[in-house]
Amino acid sequence: MTTTAAVSCLGREPLEDARLRLFCFHHAGGGASFFSSWAGRLPPGVDVLPVQLPGREARYREPRFQDAGEVVGALGRELAPRLDEGPWAAYGHSMGAMVAFALTAARLREGGRPPEALFLGAYAAPVAAPTLPPPDRYDDRELARLLVDFGGLSPQFLGRDDWLRVLLPILRDDLRICASHHRAGLPDPDDEWARLPLHVEAFAGADDPLVRPDAVRAWGRYVHSFRMTTVPGGHFFPRQAPDPFFGHLSPALARLLAAPGAPPAAPG
Repeated sequence: MTTTAAVSCLGREPLEDARLRLFCFHHAGGGASFFSSWAGRLPPGVDVLPVQLPGREARYREPRFQDAGEVVGALGRELAPRLDEGPWAAYGHSMGAMVAFALTAARLREGGRPPEALFLGAYAAPVAAPTLPPPDRYDDRELARLLVDFGGLSPQFLGRDDWLRVLLPILRDDLRICASHHRAGLPDPDDEWARLPLHVEAFAGADDPLVRPDAVRAWGRYVHSFRMTTVPGGHFFPRQAPDPFFGHLSPALARLLAAPGAPPAAPG
């Protein structure tokens, strides 16, 4: 896809006085609004910056991506100035986990500023079985029912063909992104020398019907430092069981703010 974005992938300018920027990457079929409540749950000094892919929400008029390599390349070019300005971390949920990891891998190859940590949720490492189905396995009715079954769609959508005609093409293109992860420049999980010098914290929902915790745990094969946490809830545990999830994420971010070399807090 070749497109000139009419709207930035960030909905606003980063806060100048933030001590840590947290770039958040949404799930397949979703958008930046998934992270709308996060700022109030995280430590002061963390600037939550949801990343919006084109073709949905505020960018609904723009052509969508269908290829993981193109997504990573476009985000890398747009976000590079922001990622180089100061300390940052990233959280990616489901498809967003793969996008966040591939973007970070590209940054490291290019000599860009690395993240303080990378947080990945509800997505199997590429070396494991795929988290999400191929884009064309199900017809529209079957795909909509699957979304309802794992909590990605309200049952009220099943009777609304007009809504599904908008939603399902977005989801199918996002599934194409997931299926093309081999074009995103990920390291070889079987090569210990290719492991990235990063700290990754991964989260899995204990009741997730799409991805098992051991498949999420396989992200540890890609990096030097890894921690895995299983939290209550299904595939969308940040919404289904937010307190346990943020009970882990918030302290992890607080530790980054307290680490030696972290920017000082702004004067009160």
